[in-house]
Amino acid sequence: MDFREQQDLARRQTRILVVLYVLLLIAAAAAVGALVWLGLILGEQAQAAQGAGTNRTPLPNGADWQAFAWAAGLTGGGILLVTLFRWFTRSDGAKVAQSLGGRELTGAGETNLSPAERQYLNIVDEMAIASALPRPRVFVLDREPGINAFAAGTRPENAAVAVTQGALEQLSRDELAGVVAHEFGHIANRDIKLSVRVAAMVFGFTFLFFVARWWFHVGVGPGRRDARLRIAMLAGAAAIALVGLLTVFFGRILQAAVSRQREFLADASAVQFTRYPDGLKSAFEKLKGGASSRVQSDAAAEMNHAFLFRAGGARLFDTHPPLEERIRRLAGARTS
Repeated sequence: MDFREQQDLARRQTRILVVLYVLLLIAAAAAVGALVWLGLILGEQAQAAQGAGTNRTPLPNGADWQAFAWAAGLTGGGILLVTLFRWFTRSDGAKVAQSLGGRELTGAGETNLSPAERQYLNIVDEMAIASALPRPRVFVLDREPGINAFAAGTRPENAAVAVTQGALEQLSRDELAGVVAHEFGHIANRDIKLSVRVAAMVFGFTFLFFVARWWFHVGVGPGRRDARLRIAMLAGAAAIALVGLLTVFFGRILQAAVSRQREFLADASAVQFTRYPDGLKSAFEKLKGGASSRVQSDAAAEMNHAFLFRAGGARLFDTHPPLEERIRRLAGARTS
């Protein structure tokens, strides 16, 4: 498989995963609508059990289905609004790099560079030409001995590229070029913007917890209410919270799957920009051989998905493909 075929495959699989997000949103909204519908049925049964002691007007025929539609629609709309709130949050790459302790080499920082830093800056200029992108702001994470790198910024105009001090010291020029080219692949493919939007989709499902909290307060709030109805409402709140937990859980799984496909896409883009797959493959082999990729900054866990290699944190929702698979694909990559 050549790098163009790998790029097409990763893009197709990403589109499929995003469609699954939409289906998950629809399922969450339908589940809440079904719980409201069930709650109304239980309420009518409680009202009937009270007999003449109630002065509540029975619901007209079809009202429960109307309630299902309203509840599902409002839930889906609420999830979308929360998603869009996060969706359009702009992210400046330089600020992200600085939050991780990055020292800028571009601009005023280009004076008094070490030979390794000058080589790194030259590689960035080469990759900017190869990718037809503007030169991003360039950072080095001085206090990080592990081998790692990342790109940040939602647009090429506000992008930043950073590598760790360990990468500068332990990688050869070809290996460092492969690593930098991989990060340019993320910028060229707008992966950072996609990552922000996918994370926003997962965050949107947390709206269900607000719905569950409101339902809970209605259930335990003051007012004359049949005990069975009160229990049913509390059970409904717990069920909505469970739906929220499940959607966030599966959303995180899909988020990790999208991220893994974009890593494959960036690997293929690195081959396109360098025309030399062995550079990036050799860097991967160093990690497989025992070199550390850990980033010690407290902010690394939140940014784990953005790093070239796993920077730490739990493995349950791993955003990086296995090194063996990445090496295998690079070993079979053709540049013609």
